[in-house]
Amino acid sequence: MTKEELIKNILNIPSESRTLEFKRLGSRNESIDRTLQSIVAMANTDGGTLILGVEDPQKTTLKGLDRIFGIEENLVFYDELGKAVRKISPPISSIWPPDLVEVTNKNVRIGLLAVPKVSDGFRSIEGHVYVRLEQGNKRLLPQEVVHFAYVKGFERADRELVSVDFSLLKTNFYDVWRKKRGIADDPIGTVLEKTGLARKSKGGQTLPTRAAVLLFAEYPSDLMDTKAAVRVFQYPGIVETIGETPNYIGTPKNIVAPVIKQIMDAHEYVLTLLRTGIRVPSGFVTTYQIPERAIKEAITNAVIHRDYYTKRDIEIRVFEDRVEIESPGLLPFNITPSNIGVERAHGYRNDLLVKHLREFPDPPNLDQNEGVKAIRQTMMTANLYPPIFWTYPRLQDAVRVILLNEKTPSEWDKISHYLNQNKYINNQAARKILNIQDTSVVSRLLSRWTKQGLLTKIVPRVGAKRNTIYRLPATDDKSLFARDKSK
Repeated sequence: MTKEELIKNILNIPSESRTLEFKRLGSRNESIDRTLQSIVAMANTDGGTLILGVEDPQKTTLKGLDRIFGIEENLVFYDELGKAVRKISPPISSIWPPDLVEVTNKNVRIGLLAVPKVSDGFRSIEGHVYVRLEQGNKRLLPQEVVHFAYVKGFERADRELVSVDFSLLKTNFYDVWRKKRGIADDPIGTVLEKTGLARKSKGGQTLPTRAAVLLFAEYPSDLMDTKAAVRVFQYPGIVETIGETPNYIGTPKNIVAPVIKQIMDAHEYVLTLLRTGIRVPSGFVTTYQIPERAIKEAITNAVIHRDYYTKRDIEIRVFEDRVEIESPGLLPFNITPSNIGVERAHGYRNDLLVKHLREFPDPPNLDQNEGVKAIRQTMMTANLYPPIFWTYPRLQDAVRVILLNEKTPSEWDKISHYLNQNKYINNQAARKILNIQDTSVVSRLLSRWTKQGLLTKIVPRVGAKRNTIYRLPATDDKSLFARDKSK
């Protein structure tokens, strides 16, 4: 990408987002503190980019190059910001200086400050922790910092010690695991301590970890001050009704068992529901086309990668048009909605649990980063819509995987292909691609895909005459800034 193409891309960005913010350094609305808050918030969420020296398109009527003022508008601010980033605690390595891009037509430079997603703990400024919203930042209260530390994977709940008697862990599941590893039948406390599944507390007492209870106890949820069940709900139609009488079909199923059995039982129960189908009011029985492999991978990922500190169960909801699997915890480490299933995670939230789950015969996880890739591939092979991932800030402390029970129309293939190449689309461009002249027909398609979660709608600035713009929900803005610096 040439410098000119890069500047054009920047000026075509319709609004700020969770991973992008404009900073005109000479604006009275900007300050060093507010800019530092945005850097910290992005680092604590999914990373992002600050564009220095360009006015926010939703705060101005200026167009094109007139929005560019460059860092030269206030070099004092720029230099002070470079010094102030050192106040971020702990430091974010290699964050300064930003990449400077010369705007030849205006004889100024704009700065692209790339902020990485941190994976080793929160960053703060003057003792305060911020996270990113869709637009803007949020300061966390002290109790929220503790909660977010677990849901983001900074704290490892599976390694925490719990007051559970070792005799309750000496089950058939323990024996299968021990024999598979070729471990002698020594006292269970000794075996678990040698394998990292138990250790001495500050008081000198040897206690099992939460991972050990999850792996071996017959009823792990009942032994710990947390929730560790899988709950399955089935609904008639496509809407969940919340009220005095929820619209469940039958009684919700609670699956409580050691992790390996819980995964297998959840697989069997949900797949049986899908094979049976839902009888709709017209008398027909819904036929589910979602591949078994996609269901199994989504359930397995939910169980082994969930946050076991948050007191919430995994919830699987079966509707006529979709299956939803929601698990406590946000995407950890380097994983974001835009790279999930593409980049390999730098670690696991429940690394102790995952490591020992692999030691069972026929483990449910191969630990080869295969889960999300397999879901996408099998859904595509079945000509179904791709999996949808909802998480923060739409969900405050959870990840929801949505598998639509619907064949993709040719219109979607054309729109998604265009968005993979161009990032944004409006009604006019969509009509041209689909060869549909009726604005309302295309508007209904775009609205439907937005409601399903396949598209994100970007509302134009109040009073602007620009069209509403859409993008794929799991995209970030990094691809807009790749360039050949030799040009």
